[in-house]
Amino acid sequence: MNIINEITVNIVKKTKDGQSIRGLAHKIGFAYSAVYRWVLELEGYGVISLIRKGNKSVIKINKNLIYKKFRELDKAVSVIEKDKIFWDLMKDSKLKARFVRGTASAIWTQGGFITGDFYDKIYFLEVDIKYISNLKRTLTKYEIPYTKDKMINKRPLVYIIPKKKLKIDRKNGLPVMPLSEFIQWCEDLQLDNILEQLKLLYGLRLKTKYAEVFTNA
Repeated sequence: MNIINEITVNIVKKTKDGQSIRGLAHKIGFAYSAVYRWVLELEGYGVISLIRKGNKSVIKINKNLIYKKFRELDKAVSVIEKDKIFWDLMKDSKLKARFVRGTASAIWTQGGFITGDFYDKIYFLEVDIKYISNLKRTLTKYEIPYTKDKMINKRPLVYIIPKKKLKIDRKNGLPVMPLSEFIQWCEDLQLDNILEQLKLLYGLRLKTKYAEVFTNA
């Protein structure tokens, strides 16, 4: 029997020591009979124990290997869900904000060049200073981590860069720094591998030292 499902994930995530099954069912929003069944299953795997107190049983969490795997899975799913919410928000956002740096690279190269920051779900966002408070409120509402100075370990992470004035283009529905600005940024940092991608995609006349080797497979 597969014990990983929406009910068991919620049981492991939200149960507190000393909680009754009925109280837990009310807390996570599932029928008592369903929660009772899966509590017994999890007890069989040693994830939790039922302790008799008076005329009722209460739950005790056993932080064994299976419990830890449940928590790791929940964390991974949470990151994916928040990541999707963030990108949907940015497509619909009316805020004056734009993606820059490595995030702009992924957008302008259409995934042809992905930086390590982007792989690690760190997104660089320049934001008009008048809109920063609104952005923070929105990110907080959806529990999406953000920072303005130092990196933190939570993901996805929105790195907010305050700006007084900024021009915004849209690529595939996403707000991003104009291509001309992005090219200048790449040239300043001598990022010839990215420039080569842009040259191929947009037919640009760019002086690049980097070149891909194409072969007939």
